[in-house]
Amino acid sequence: VFNGCPLRIHCTVSWIHPETRDQHLLIGAEEGIYNLNLNELHETCIDQLYNRRTVWMYVIKDVLMTLSGKTPHLYRHDLLALLSKQSHRFSLHMNRIHERLVPRKFALTTRVPDTRGTQRCCVARNPYNGYKYLCGASATGIYLMQWYDPLNKFMLLKHVECVLPNPLNVFEMIITPELEYPMVCVSIKQAYQPNRFKLDLINMNSGASWFHSDELQDMDGTATVIPKRENLNIVNVSQLDKDSILVCYDNIVKIITPQGMVKINKKQVSELKFHFNIENIISLPDSVLAFHKHGMQGRSFKNGEITQEITDTSRTYKLLGSDKVVMLESNLIRTGTLTSEEGHDLYILAGHEASY
Repeated sequence: VFNGCPLRIHCTVSWIHPETRDQHLLIGAEEGIYNLNLNELHETCIDQLYNRRTVWMYVIKDVLMTLSGKTPHLYRHDLLALLSKQSHRFSLHMNRIHERLVPRKFALTTRVPDTRGTQRCCVARNPYNGYKYLCGASATGIYLMQWYDPLNKFMLLKHVECVLPNPLNVFEMIITPELEYPMVCVSIKQAYQPNRFKLDLINMNSGASWFHSDELQDMDGTATVIPKRENLNIVNVSQLDKDSILVCYDNIVKIITPQGMVKINKKQVSELKFHFNIENIISLPDSVLAFHKHGMQGRSFKNGEITQEITDTSRTYKLLGSDKVVMLESNLIRTGTLTSEEGHDLYILAGHEASY
């Protein structure tokens, strides 16, 4: 959809303009937030909406939530206002009110208070009550926010002080029917027993962390030297249903329970093994798409068979976003080195259930 893009992109999300019904691709990059209208690709034009470094994005009801800035904060952007401002970018500035003088209520972009230094964010919908939650990992712990329709924004519910693993490779909400608020998984390790995993969960309902709570239960009573838990090179963690969690590490995708046991199910496999190290993954209702340096491979949950495959050793691929539009960045390899001067090519992956 775009050749020679010079931006250093971290993430992408898609958004449909409620009035024009145009589909927009929003790009979060080192250079700021950019907009690519997928219905006007003939113009081959990417417009800047915001000029701060942006590493994470999420769209809800014409509102864009981002992690932006050199020291990341959570920001809320009004997409319709940002786009209308951008469409008048050639108008005279004489009668424009400076952004800082606009009352906060009408500001296009607002910084969410008390979110300085947020390193990771995740969003989840509770299927049992319909609420949408946003969790952020800050220097002092985890904050939990809930989407509030009348105000069209996320409202802070609570902050749980805790010490998080560093680096924080896992940060995903786990939602259960019996708890009002989610639990947050911040680490997954290999347990002492084979085919067992240790999930470090922080319970946002009570503020209790379940770190090492079953350390003693893992021992069989005969060991004199406590074996070290094996840290896994986690690529992705995502909850499939109330008692199934997908965990991806190295070249393996496993389905486990919130208690860390491998999920046994006659109708689907509990483990998928790929012949390459997985760099990123997309979970579909009946299969997974695993991405590697030179392409991707899809495998079925039902029988583990390959559903689709793309491999091109002359190019490198990187998954940028996978909300409704799966976005890939690709570079041509020349004599074994990547040339960044020419920029990246942006592709949309079509032909799977998550696309329009």
